[in-house]
Amino acid sequence: MDDLFLLVSGIGGILIALFHGYLGHAFVLRGMTAEKPVLSRVNAAVFQLSTIYWIAAGALLVLTPALFSGSERRLTVGFVIFAYGCGAIGNFWATRGRHPGWALLGVVIILAMLGQ
Repeated sequence: MDDLFLLVSGIGGILIALFHGYLGHAFVLRGMTAEKPVLSRVNAAVFQLSTIYWIAAGALLVLTPALFSGSERRLTVGFVIFAYGCGAIGNFWATRGRHPGWALLGVVIILAMLGQ
């Protein structure tokens, strides 16, 4: 059952990341204007870094049951929980809780904790 929790958590994290990347690029970044074009590219790159990191963290959760056991498993899951937790806290703080991203990441964190 622990492996299933990690699998669902990882797939959830990947889906959230893909959704975040698409919506952010389609709506947030298009609405941003910068004085210099290079600043627009930098904004897009920084914004999409979280998408890449969340996808990588989700992939780690999916692969953890096959690759790790014991303390390595707990360390890997703990690292991902920390990474998603930082995103959830930042999202909650920046949007004052009005954005659903923090709650979705919270569900992924709880599933990962159950699979640890």
